[in-house]
Amino acid sequence: MDLSNHALLLHLVLAALLHPAVVVAVDDATSGRSKGFSLRLVPSPGWNSTIHVDDDGFVHLNEPVEHAPNVLRPHIPHKERYNIITTVGTGHGCRTYTLAMEMTQSLTWMQCVPIQNPFEQVPPPFDPTASPSFHPLAPTNHLCSPPGGIVCRFRSNPMFLGVASASGVLGHETMSFAASGHGAAAAVEPAVVIGCAHTSERFRSHGVLAGILALGKTYPSLIWLLGRGGLHRFSYCLFFPFTQGNRHGFLRFGSDIRVDTRHMKSTRLLYPEVSAYYVNLAGISFGRTRLGGNLAEVFRRRKLADGSWHSGCVLDAGMFWGGTFMIRPAYDILERALAEHGRRLGVPRVPRHNFGLCFRATRAILSHWPTVTLHFESEQDLVLTPNKLFVLQDQDMCLTVKPHPQITVIGPATQVGTRFVYDLAAGRVYFAPENCNADTGV
Repeated sequence: MDLSNHALLLHLVLAALLHPAVVVAVDDATSGRSKGFSLRLVPSPGWNSTIHVDDDGFVHLNEPVEHAPNVLRPHIPHKERYNIITTVGTGHGCRTYTLAMEMTQSLTWMQCVPIQNPFEQVPPPFDPTASPSFHPLAPTNHLCSPPGGIVCRFRSNPMFLGVASASGVLGHETMSFAASGHGAAAAVEPAVVIGCAHTSERFRSHGVLAGILALGKTYPSLIWLLGRGGLHRFSYCLFFPFTQGNRHGFLRFGSDIRVDTRHMKSTRLLYPEVSAYYVNLAGISFGRTRLGGNLAEVFRRRKLADGSWHSGCVLDAGMFWGGTFMIRPAYDILERALAEHGRRLGVPRVPRHNFGLCFRATRAILSHWPTVTLHFESEQDLVLTPNKLFVLQDQDMCLTVKPHPQITVIGPATQVGTRFVYDLAAGRVYFAPENCNADTGV
């Protein structure tokens, strides 16, 4: 699945200029796992001022169109993501790094010296020989790939082709996180499995990022490790960064999650043996009309004759772009419904680079555009208002859902304005609308 050729400009909404505060690791910091703590969730470097959100709640692309009037190619990065600041190592090897949030993998990795063809980052790559708390994994560990070598090697296994990969050696290391919660102390995890990457491919560091922090639900991810200490829940509420200056959001754990999930909608988390957060998407409505085409079967994950997996729906706030990928048969049904609605309104369809469906539309037309509802099992609905479905350029509105041949991924921009609580012990994810701007910090 090559996602690199399907990047959406909307993900720029989720990228803001990063000014990381210094996180100081202190030797006597205590773990906040018994109660709860929060990590700063910071948008990637590279946010561009040519994008803004008006009072109408829509994302606007302001940069002039170049080359041809029907081609949209703004000079702005389009593969941004949310990141987490962490301190790695102890003693003279202690350094503070910014790692990209990753929800479909379970192995955290970062550049370590020595490294071939290093990407630029701040500070320089981690040196495990300078940290007394770094201990290589035994080559007999089941995580080693291939097993039985002199050292325990790894090669990352990204869910999507075309996404960053890395290889190197595995070890245990101490990771510390700044105190950002309701009076919580700095959280210190003394034995996190990390991949010390000596080679990597296709990783977009923006000159800052050092690697990825894996938040998948299986061993050896940070979420799995926290679960051993009794913290089975984590939560986030994503906001448009440039509506709040240089503020940041939070990734909250345990008692720092101050919401009552009994008043939220919820759906099951499927496949506990898989890192990614699969859910059962059963159908789609446009306005009050349930779309046909046996979509429950289209979205169902299944194993093919060759042993590979096909379809399924994943929630991913760590995706490197912002909108939603939808498996092609379902996307075609949705696009036809939207195109027919535009035809009835009398708005012409126009071609735009990087978008499958665009209309020449005025603000007055937008008020006549219905919502799209994603129906999870047991009719637990996630309602997508037009400002989550379309991005505006001049007088054109373009759909931010893109077709994909093999999977459906609900990305971060689609999740903006909704609180998500993942409860791994209960095997459920809870969600409800929320003013996410109210849960930010400086």
